[in-house]
Amino acid sequence: MTTVKLEIDEQELFVGSFTQLAITIDPGSGLSLDDIDFEVTSGLAGGMVSLSRSRNFNIEKPVLMLLAGYEPGTHVLEARERAGGTIVGELKYEIEGTWEGREQGPPLWFSGEPDARLAGAAWGGGPSGPQNVATVPALGTRRIAVLFVDTSSQRYTSDATTMQGHRDRWIAELVDGVTVAGQTRSTAAFFREVSFGNFDLTAEAYGPVQLPADHDTYFNADRSPKGSFYQSAITAGDGLIDYSKFDTVVCVTPTVPAVGMTPEKSAWPYASIGHWGPYTTAEGNLNLGVVSMPNEWGTTNDREIHETFAHELGHNLGLGDQYTPAVAGRNAGGWELMHADDPLPHFSVGHRMMLGWVPAGWVRTFNFAVSGSPVDTPVTLHPIEQGVPPIDRASAIEVRIGDGFNYYFEYRNGEFPQIGDRSLPNDDHVLGTDVASPPFIAPYARPTVLLLPSDGDDAGAVLGNGDFYREIDASPSPVEFRADVSGINGNKADVRIRYGTNGRPDPSIRPWPASSTRPWQSPDIEVRNARSMVDAQWFNVPWVGNPNTVVASVTNKGNVMAPDVRVNFHVKNFNIGGAPEAFLGADVRDIPAGATVEFTTTWVPPATGHFCIIARIPLYVVPTVPTLVEMTELNNTAQTNYDRFVSTTGSPSIREETMVEVGNPYARPTRVWIIAQQTNPIYRTYLDTTWLLLDPGETRQIRVMVEYALDPRSDDIPLDVQAFKERVQELMRRPNNLGLHTYAENPEDDPRHALELLGGADVQVATGRGTTFDRFDTEGRTVFGLVVTADDRVPVHGGQVLVTFADDPDAPHAFLTVATQLDDGSFKLRAPRKWKLAKADYLPEYGLGPADTDWIHAREAAEATGAD
Repeated sequence: MTTVKLEIDEQELFVGSFTQLAITIDPGSGLSLDDIDFEVTSGLAGGMVSLSRSRNFNIEKPVLMLLAGYEPGTHVLEARERAGGTIVGELKYEIEGTWEGREQGPPLWFSGEPDARLAGAAWGGGPSGPQNVATVPALGTRRIAVLFVDTSSQRYTSDATTMQGHRDRWIAELVDGVTVAGQTRSTAAFFREVSFGNFDLTAEAYGPVQLPADHDTYFNADRSPKGSFYQSAITAGDGLIDYSKFDTVVCVTPTVPAVGMTPEKSAWPYASIGHWGPYTTAEGNLNLGVVSMPNEWGTTNDREIHETFAHELGHNLGLGDQYTPAVAGRNAGGWELMHADDPLPHFSVGHRMMLGWVPAGWVRTFNFAVSGSPVDTPVTLHPIEQGVPPIDRASAIEVRIGDGFNYYFEYRNGEFPQIGDRSLPNDDHVLGTDVASPPFIAPYARPTVLLLPSDGDDAGAVLGNGDFYREIDASPSPVEFRADVSGINGNKADVRIRYGTNGRPDPSIRPWPASSTRPWQSPDIEVRNARSMVDAQWFNVPWVGNPNTVVASVTNKGNVMAPDVRVNFHVKNFNIGGAPEAFLGADVRDIPAGATVEFTTTWVPPATGHFCIIARIPLYVVPTVPTLVEMTELNNTAQTNYDRFVSTTGSPSIREETMVEVGNPYARPTRVWIIAQQTNPIYRTYLDTTWLLLDPGETRQIRVMVEYALDPRSDDIPLDVQAFKERVQELMRRPNNLGLHTYAENPEDDPRHALELLGGADVQVATGRGTTFDRFDTEGRTVFGLVVTADDRVPVHGGQVLVTFADDPDAPHAFLTVATQLDDGSFKLRAPRKWKLAKADYLPEYGLGPADTDWIHAREAAEATGAD
């Protein structure tokens, strides 16, 4: 027989996927698994073998992981004797560049530092200045790769001159410029203009490259791309493009002509919101903005490439569609590029602020929630198209309705020779918009930007000379908010802002992100427990099986007392959007005006699982004054996903595993995209799938695995880490922050184009050498023990031990937890009271992994089990 038999579950693997590798060693060979090296002869193009082991690894029947590379074709995996290099086993397998699965996407492994470019703080500001400032900053130069890619249904022309004409047309539309109505227009010129010179584009054209299957394999009937189309196209272009030099890839496909009764088929413009992936490339795993468009766009209709691509690039920059959900009479229309690209309007001022193009100093702010006296203030608005306002003017007015909810006024006047804002619905007018800052809970009830409402006795959102906007505050003594416009002369507009004292409360809690390293956690939710109180590395991490206190910090942003505010706490499975939730508890407290108060509930997480906490304030009405309602309920919900692993190192490391839940919140089937990123390239992440179709209300568990890629007992650097070898010593000292989030297609949009963020989750993965309790014993009321490294049984240095005492393991609220220090791995602790049971947890210092024990009975010596 073959000395080493290699078997995999799937003989054909999609690029960047993985499968289990079963290894059978001839007992007569005298070899063990540690005597064998595994090598894919084509290098990373074909992939590699991960030597990390799962928790249930069986040395008698070893199973490792085969990781597919970036290049389609036949590849060979060799097993070689470590001593001498003799080949003792071989496996041939295929890598495919086309995924034909209909219900869910392929699995994915990745390493490196793929970055989905999530940025900003919750609402992007606070009481002292404008909100929404630079929450999704787009600065510098965006590098665009235009990839011409075709299918077997319709190939691009073989005529070199015609094909070069396609390339030239796209580069002209995106960068070099085309002549329209006597003007030279391009997407790049538009963005230089709308960003006031803060943002530009470059573009290069590649291809054509060929996909092997037909059009229907890569596109849905509604012309949206199928789930793995972008990876297939990126793979097809991998021999031409260094993807590390680009930020966005535009996949341009030819239209398939009509044949007989079969109508023509073409792509519909479709773009990722932000950077999706990671995608598998020859340059490593990369998150990229991706766009799909048909080559014939602009030749068969009046939509121009430079206009539509500007809208699609807006998605890559992090902005959503504003035409949906439809709100009667209030969607932005021709005032906002993310609603309508054909008239080529600029972005409205809220979006310009989010993108970092309108700084705080250009905005005049009003916050009636903290105003102690009536307001009657004139503001002179400078035309937003002209950029930097003079010192006595502003580019915009922000009126704070509540945290994350603002009104904006801007003076829009198309400027020659600019190319945007030249076909506004009403030129030379002041525009009022209602901006609700993301995040929202899907399905969305409204887009980010709406026009201000009109109640029939004012001019509504679009204001000329002599017009006014008016609304009545719903407080017990109603007061009027009013904006009067006058003095419009093509160079300025005068706006008079008037408002009485509002006398309303506004209990508020901030949504995600807490910070750039905690993008899916709220800054106002914290989980506290005995472990986190003594060891900061466990900050905000639930302690399963033990008492936890869930804390929600709620601030009253109003100017009157808010008595009897209620916060409801809910818990749901660790998820990346759309999962059902269960009630956990509630707390009721008073919040003085301007104060922050902690609301709490207790929680004992079950012994298995990972979790998401939601804090929700029901619409607040002052109990004694039923007509006194909070200013807005758009800032009443926050949630935080929690997980932290320690991938214990040995020779080799352990692969940790968890499950995340994703659900469909819509009443119709939809597709969900799973996007990932990580911060430390000496780790690997595995996902069971990258997209899936879900029925209405359906939830699905997705497996996520993480591992430390280095072998601490070897100087060898794995192939996928080689590019980072100069940084290994620094990288070894910091954890890996893994981020997962999901976008769902709005199933009401036809063809599918609008995407809604479902949610996300943070997973922090640290590394430590495996430890265990060599001894955990009891004598009377005293417990003592010894913690050692798992591989060589040497006493550990540093760290703490938490000893938990109990009379009943099923009554965690009566637990008593006491911390004690170690002395050369040993500890001894006398309990402050009598007890029946005790267990211990080791909290290590840097470089070591945690360990724990089972319960032991008082006055009985017992060997600890379950330590890892």
